[in-house]
Amino acid sequence: MNRRPLRIEPEQVTDDLTAGTYLLHFALDQPVTGIAVGRLGRFDLAAGHYYYIGSALGAGGLAARLRRHIALRKRCHWHIDYLRPCLELRAIWVLPIAERFECRWCAALAGLPELSRPIPRFGASDTGCGGHLFYARAAVAEDRLAAALEV
Repeated sequence: MNRRPLRIEPEQVTDDLTAGTYLLHFALDQPVTGIAVGRLGRFDLAAGHYYYIGSALGAGGLAARLRRHIALRKRCHWHIDYLRPCLELRAIWVLPIAERFECRWCAALAGLPELSRPIPRFGASDTGCGGHLFYARAAVAEDRLAAALEV
C-alpha cells in the first residue's frame, strides 16, 4: 500500500496528529557561519533550502513535536533546535502513521541528486541512517518531494 505524506502549514498542526514521521522544509536567505550544534561541533550553513526529517511516536506525538519545532525560543534538545532560530519554516510534511519511516525517507532524499547532507550524523543519533538534514541550493519541487517520500 502506497502512502503519501500530507503537506500542511504550521497553523494546521492539530492535536489529532498523534504519531508519525515528518519533514520540515526551511529556507535560509543569508549564509550563517560558525553555528554550534551540540556535540556535533560548529558548522557553516549556505543560503538555500534545508529539509529535516524526524519522527514522533511517544507522548504528545506529532502535534507536540511539530509545535516545538515551529517555536523559535526553546532550550536546545535536538540538533534542529540549534539551527531553528536561523531558519524560516516554509512547509511541513507528515505521515501520521505510528511507525518509523524516517530512515526510509532519508534514503529517498539521499537519492535525489540535488540534495546533499550538509552536516553528517545530524539528527541521527538514534538511527544510524547517515543524517536527517538535507540541503539544496534551490527548493525541491513539491510534487517531486512528495513522490520521493511515498512509502
